[in-house]
Amino acid sequence: MRPQTPPYITFCCLLTAVLVLLAGCSKDEGFDETKTAEITLQTDVWRIMDATRATTFDNQAALQTKGTFTCAVYNAETTTPYINATSVNWDGTASKWEFSDGKHYWPASGSLDFFAYMPAGAPAYITSLSYAAQCPTFSCTAMPMTAAAQGSLQEFVYALQTGQNKASQGSTGVTMTFQHPFARIKLVWANYDHTGITINSITLKGIKNNGDYAHGIGWTPKGDNASFTATGLDGTWFLMVPQSWGGEIEVKATWSDWGDELQHTLTTTVATTWAAGTSYTYSFNISPTDLMVSTSKYTEQW
Repeated sequence: MRPQTPPYITFCCLLTAVLVLLAGCSKDEGFDETKTAEITLQTDVWRIMDATRATTFDNQAALQTKGTFTCAVYNAETTTPYINATSVNWDGTASKWEFSDGKHYWPASGSLDFFAYMPAGAPAYITSLSYAAQCPTFSCTAMPMTAAAQGSLQEFVYALQTGQNKASQGSTGVTMTFQHPFARIKLVWANYDHTGITINSITLKGIKNNGDYAHGIGWTPKGDNASFTATGLDGTWFLMVPQSWGGEIEVKATWSDWGDELQHTLTTTVATTWAAGTSYTYSFNISPTDLMVSTSKYTEQW
């Protein structure tokens, strides 16, 4: 007759088997124990400015309202991709930005470079968008040159943060400070009485609406000169390729001459260097007595 195994021995064998099984399953397949801190992102904009007819990203609320941007992450030492370009979405419930493809974690050592742009799908006028060696580059092709087209224009902004690491940004997150690479133009009446004068059109001539941009270097305007035409002076902002502009301003305005409403064409030239991330206001003072257009300008960053 075969002897029976004591109960306490059977229990010990089962316990040993369970412990061995647990030990073999203590790590998920592919788990990297160095990835212990999640990469989180914050957003900011360089300056805050009034809203514009063109859809712009002017402040933190505007960024969150749009709800998504694209971000790519690179190893700072090798410039190889660490996180492929993916959309980052604003979660209003959790009040935070989240990578659309899931959580990502800091490497245990080394630094990362972050490149982002908004909207997540670059507008049609942004072409040849690329990144290499901490230098985003892109081209602007055929920026719309009529007020009607500018009215539906979506602004393009980008952000670059280099040398980010787990020790410094692992707990605070990486702040993506978006920059405005274009210039903004505003056309307004000067502070004078212009009763009886109607602006039919304002045309800025000799504008290059193409160009190449490189971070840290700036713009190289390109292409044939184009004309931008707006109707009226309502203080609307427009986006332009930054450049040294010295073209002609042509104003077609109507006022009464001896009882007849007649259109007059007035011209002037004002040289201005439009810088990226800067707003320029042109104030118009039209006098029927001398048929002159007086323009003034001031700049402010946003």
